[in-house]
Amino acid sequence: MIKRSKHWGRFVLLLMTSRLAMGQSTTGQIVGSLENLTVDSAKHRVFYEQRLYRNPMTAMLELSEMPVARTGSALVPLFQGVPIAQYQLTPVFRTTPLTRTDRSDYAAAVPFNGRAYRFDFRLHPEFMANFGNRERTVESKTNILLQSQFYLRRGLVLNWGILFPIINDLDNQAMNVRPAPIFLNQFLALNQADFMSISAGLFYNDRYGLNVQYRHADLNSPWSYGLETSLTGYYVFPKNDFYYQSLSDLMILGDVAYRIGRHNVTLKVSGGQYLFNDRGGRIDFIRQFPNVEVGFFATKTGNGSTAGFNFAIPIPPGRIVQSNRVRLRTTEEFRWEYNYSRGYNIATRYKVGYQLDALLRQYHNSYLKSQLGR
Repeated sequence: MIKRSKHWGRFVLLLMTSRLAMGQSTTGQIVGSLENLTVDSAKHRVFYEQRLYRNPMTAMLELSEMPVARTGSALVPLFQGVPIAQYQLTPVFRTTPLTRTDRSDYAAAVPFNGRAYRFDFRLHPEFMANFGNRERTVESKTNILLQSQFYLRRGLVLNWGILFPIINDLDNQAMNVRPAPIFLNQFLALNQADFMSISAGLFYNDRYGLNVQYRHADLNSPWSYGLETSLTGYYVFPKNDFYYQSLSDLMILGDVAYRIGRHNVTLKVSGGQYLFNDRGGRIDFIRQFPNVEVGFFATKTGNGSTAGFNFAIPIPPGRIVQSNRVRLRTTEEFRWEYNYSRGYNIATRYKVGYQLDALLRQYHNSYLKSQLGR
């Protein structure tokens, strides 16, 4: 059943600030490309968040040269205000998982403060294409998204933005300026190696609904595994209107991944039910380079078989204009996938803000250590 609504709601954010406690020498500061920077002088740890670089090591090296990070300080990167793990760059690179107590102590010492983050705008290109049509070799759709985030509380952000269409000779979607994907995302670190991502709202690829991802990822171990489930429906923004269908597409996927050797190659096997009740499996070979990720995959489901490739790259120039409170930049990552399809809707998925396994892969000990040549 198709339902219709002619009105969009306005989003209002109340950013709350809190007094910071305990013995930190600096708390919740914005310094250069880093946000929510806190120095725990008692335990010689530096907590920080960065949204500019795709490669976490770039920020680690930048921070290690700052006076706040004394020799021997441990670095603790945050994602949406949640500590990921603890890293020691010298004298030997080492990754130490954080316990639930570690994260609770940090949350108690440094209450959430929305003013510890810039009002950050990023330009994000969106590109979809089909190749091989005899009459038209390339059929493509290209959009530019201006996106931002509201930090509502620790781990919880509202993603929002505006979409500007550039080219569309792929389908019949109107060339109207419209909202970019708008959704809430809650990132959770449950303990040392268990993480969750919960999203609700309007996603990419014209899907809306609820998405839940879980991953067990010991950042020192070659093994990881995860589960993703969602209930979604179709939506579209024609000119001056909004159409959506009921929530009816259930997706349940599980995977197991293994890192091979010192070359940052990951073998990932996944399967389950994709969109449109299509069931089957997929195998991925993923190679991580310092700033680029390249993968190849093959898929077989009830709807057919296909293979293809994907990649993730940073988009230059990065920072465009920046003040202490506002920043305009290009997105830290452009991710694209192409498959040669011999069927219809084979292993169809959609995108949320990030895939949990791809995010945690960037913080793995062997990936970061290999960049230091150790």
